[in-house]
Amino acid sequence: MTSNSIEVLVRFARLASEIQSAEGILPLLCDAIAEHVGAAAVAVVEIGPYGAKLIPSAHTPRELVDLELDPDAVGAETIDALLRACGGRFEHATARPLIAGGGLFGSVVMFFTEPPGPEKLSLGDGLIDVAAVALESVARMRQLVEQHAVLRAREETLAKSEKLRALGQMASGVSHDLKNILHPLSGYLQLAERALKRDKPEDAKDLVAKARQSLMRGVQTIERLRDYGRQSSDSKPEAIDLNQLVTEAVDVARPRMVGAGRAACAVDVDLGSPRAVMGQSGDIVNALVNVMVNALDAMSSSGGTLTIRTGSEGDSTWVEIADTGPGISLEVQARIFEPFFTTKGDEGTGLGLAMVHACMQRHGGSVKLESTVGEGTRFVLSFPRAT
Repeated sequence: MTSNSIEVLVRFARLASEIQSAEGILPLLCDAIAEHVGAAAVAVVEIGPYGAKLIPSAHTPRELVDLELDPDAVGAETIDALLRACGGRFEHATARPLIAGGGLFGSVVMFFTEPPGPEKLSLGDGLIDVAAVALESVARMRQLVEQHAVLRAREETLAKSEKLRALGQMASGVSHDLKNILHPLSGYLQLAERALKRDKPEDAKDLVAKARQSLMRGVQTIERLRDYGRQSSDSKPEAIDLNQLVTEAVDVARPRMVGAGRAACAVDVDLGSPRAVMGQSGDIVNALVNVMVNALDAMSSSGGTLTIRTGSEGDSTWVEIADTGPGISLEVQARIFEPFFTTKGDEGTGLGLAMVHACMQRHGGSVKLESTVGEGTRFVLSFPRAT
């Protein structure tokens, strides 16, 4: 191949690489073959997913415009048929496939008024090969764009599904917390009503105050769901006395100790001198109640003692909640903080301890579990030093 032919190939490759569609590359190929190979006419057949079609150009024989095309027609019989269709205007024709990367993009038929020399045919083959490589690049680019669009659509669908799942999980968790917090409310009101009937207004006043506090925690829980739906929170951390929250949580959980078929449980509260922590009191009360209720449920058949302790050590302030129940197996411990994992069957939601874990993460703390089958379970909720 001469230096002039190489220069033609290089120039054509540069032009073809700048075009991002087959509709632009194939007419450019026809122009190059007509100009540099000396073909009197050029017919390009593109093979796509829906069959074969003739790519019109200024060099396409007019007799072939409405001709029925066979996508596999690249043999000698087809060339003869094309020559006959042109009414004998051309003496010679030759066909070359457009192949690159294992893909067949079509075929190119070059028409001549006289047989071309080998140098011209070699240049024509080179131009066709370069065009095939450019077509493969365009096809791959189109495939990448389509795949990217599919991935984006899947990501958006997944993101929406994840938001709905998270919101559903949050709603279920709030419902679980409300059940724990508001459960004593009717009991307090009934006791207050009895105190008034016995003409003991001071007792009734104390019980109404406890009922109001339970109702306030319920409202705060609902507010958390509202804030979550807005993807923002108006609540700001406050300095919290853990001893006060533990006392409140015990009052909320205490009604769980009585009921038909439940064994007697004792509560031993040993409050130390924990430092104040920063956080949201309603969120922490919910977490404490969840752990206490789980412990009381574990001892519901055999009874036992629920021990709650508070204190500070180093940079950590902690609440320890221990029971003398049946303990938790290693297999269950590995999954106990997973959302919707429960060992209570239809009676459990599997959200209580998952909400505890989420609460401690929000407060920059941690929850640790220690349990031995037959000896009981101990949870430790640790909070960082307030800043």
